[in-house]
Amino acid sequence: MQALSVWPSKGGFGAVPQLYLDVGSSSYLSISTRNTRRKRWDLFESGCSSRNNVFLSVSNSLRFSCSGACWRSIRFDSNYGFSCLKLLVFSGLRRGSFDASIVVAWAAEQQEIGNDLLIAESNSVDGLDRVEDNNDEEESGEINIESEGKFGMLEYARVDVRVLAQSLWSAKTADDVEEVLKDIGPLPPQVHSSLIKGFGKEKRMECAMALFEWLKRKKKETGGIIGPNLFVYNSLLGAMKQTRKFGEMKKIMNDMAEEGVHSNIVTYNALMAIYLEQGEANKALNVLEDIQKKGFTPSAVSYSQALLAYRRMEDGYGALNFFVEIRDKYLKGEIGNDTDEDWENEFVKLENFIIRICYQVMRRWLVKDENLSSNVMKLLTEMDKARLQPGREEYERLVWACTRYEHYVVAKELYTRIRERHEDISLSVCNHLIWLMGKAKKWWAALEIYEDLLDRGPKPNNMSYELIVSHFNILLSAARKRGIWRWGVRLLNKMEDKGLKPRTREWNAVLVACSKASEYYAAVEIFKRMIDKGEKPTIISYGALLSALEKGKLYDEVLRVWQHMLNVGVKPNVYAYTIMASVFTAQGKFNMVELIFQNMAQTGIEPTVVTYNAIISACARNTMSSAAYEWFHRMRVQSIEPNEITFEMLIEALAKDGKPRLAYELYLRALNEKLNLSVKAYDAVVESSEAYGATIDLNLLGPRPPDKKKKVLIRKNLTDFCQLADVPRRSVPFDKKELYNPQTE
Repeated sequence: MQALSVWPSKGGFGAVPQLYLDVGSSSYLSISTRNTRRKRWDLFESGCSSRNNVFLSVSNSLRFSCSGACWRSIRFDSNYGFSCLKLLVFSGLRRGSFDASIVVAWAAEQQEIGNDLLIAESNSVDGLDRVEDNNDEEESGEINIESEGKFGMLEYARVDVRVLAQSLWSAKTADDVEEVLKDIGPLPPQVHSSLIKGFGKEKRMECAMALFEWLKRKKKETGGIIGPNLFVYNSLLGAMKQTRKFGEMKKIMNDMAEEGVHSNIVTYNALMAIYLEQGEANKALNVLEDIQKKGFTPSAVSYSQALLAYRRMEDGYGALNFFVEIRDKYLKGEIGNDTDEDWENEFVKLENFIIRICYQVMRRWLVKDENLSSNVMKLLTEMDKARLQPGREEYERLVWACTRYEHYVVAKELYTRIRERHEDISLSVCNHLIWLMGKAKKWWAALEIYEDLLDRGPKPNNMSYELIVSHFNILLSAARKRGIWRWGVRLLNKMEDKGLKPRTREWNAVLVACSKASEYYAAVEIFKRMIDKGEKPTIISYGALLSALEKGKLYDEVLRVWQHMLNVGVKPNVYAYTIMASVFTAQGKFNMVELIFQNMAQTGIEPTVVTYNAIISACARNTMSSAAYEWFHRMRVQSIEPNEITFEMLIEALAKDGKPRLAYELYLRALNEKLNLSVKAYDAVVESSEAYGATIDLNLLGPRPPDKKKKVLIRKNLTDFCQLADVPRRSVPFDKKELYNPQTE
């Protein structure tokens, strides 16, 4: 690559092609100085002594052919934002066209450092232009000068830019800079740009501006020999970006234009970075258009900045389309022909960058308050069309961002992609998916994920177990409330099939469902299975079984279960006592009912309105209206207020037993107590009065109550349950064999 030399020009420091200097030729450059006494500076370390000296910065590609001079390499050592710069001192050169000491700095236009030269124009911001330094002495900050050839006596010195920067640490004006640098003498432009970049990294923008103003002053004083060049301007823009102090940006750009310093691609990249820091992504994209309009070829950094602009706007579709356009041009050979950049490597970086941007945009969509799941699904589809596939880590992080029930569609899609395209998946991600599916009431989908853990791995842990069991409990509770006992049985079988051991809670849920559905046979089988599986029945288990048997009028079985419960030491609760009171009432064994009440009193359990309602209902079903009326008065004596069910059951019993007048009085009493009786009680009073010729005042009864909603059928409940559990409505007909323990082969 051709190196550039920096020379004073009308507009500042310009770049000229590399020169090869030979003694005696017409292109020979003669540089000499006056014999002056040498000064000792803390910033410099002298390597040898000479009366004639000049500081010269050269590239490794510069060749000299002259006697009485030798040359060394120039290297920067960067540490803490500042650099150590080696300066070469040549002696024995003949006096030429310049009368005073002059600093000649050769720099390379490329953005990478060779083995012996730090490129001066690497004025990048935050790695926008990658700079490579092969120096191994960064830790110590010291640079050793190694001999590379001799042509005569050598005199050299080294500048510690960090020390120089520290001396300028409190500088705020050009006068402050002049006070520090007045005794040092001329310095190469690399030192100025390095100082400005260092100040930017250390957030000392006022120092950078003071040095810049000093350079502008020196340009007028020296006739352009010392002054800001393109690299200084680029470094200043980079410092603005790093310090986030953008107030002087327009002034700097105007100053460049006035001084005739033309921008390069690094300048435009720095402007794009500044606009992005200011949150003006559209302006950054406009800069990219200006680059192309002015005949520059955008670099990989320019394209990455443009992608970052789309990221700041959260425009995933725009970023993706922009990358596809770049890729098409690259494949056609329209871009990537610049030998200064390794475009094969840069394009891979751009591809990884667009994947990262799409991931970040989707994650931002998922954490917003509004539901943007459809946008995420669409962007995933567009990425597939563009043949861009995020890695497993990106997919899993997106799954973690799915926390709302609306996200279950996205989460399930991401899970499918991970399973299909990658061998492994994180167990914690699977657990999160199981939790999310439960939150979205997609219980069956959660079960499918758990089944994948069993079949394909990773092996589920305690968290997986507890999550899926909690989902089963929700389904079993729904089945219990709706009396859908068949689904309850199937859920138990499903749990056992997947290695999940149903606990007492799960067994009780199915028993209660059987009781509500009056399926005493199923209740008995489930109760037996529960004991066979080693689970100890609780009072809830016995209560559900007693209720199912009582509804089936299997009174002898009820008594056997009751006795077994007492023998195993399970203490009855008010619900169990109520069932037994109802059973004994239906059998007409009121002495046993009295015994039940005595046992309740001994154990400190008070009968409730439900207990009395059960007794009155049993009397009503067995045409024992007198006994029902007696228990009605007894509950009033016990200060237990009757409710609508009490009055309705007693009125129906009296009406059927040929006592319409008494039923009529009870109905009026219920109205006075502000109770809303059903239409069934009203019709019973009217029909009984007409049948037995009783005289009643229908006006006192009031209007006929409206018909109450009919009891929801089990089939309707099953439909609701299937919608809740996210399972198909049509399933395999229930087989009674499902009630029994599964046989092992």
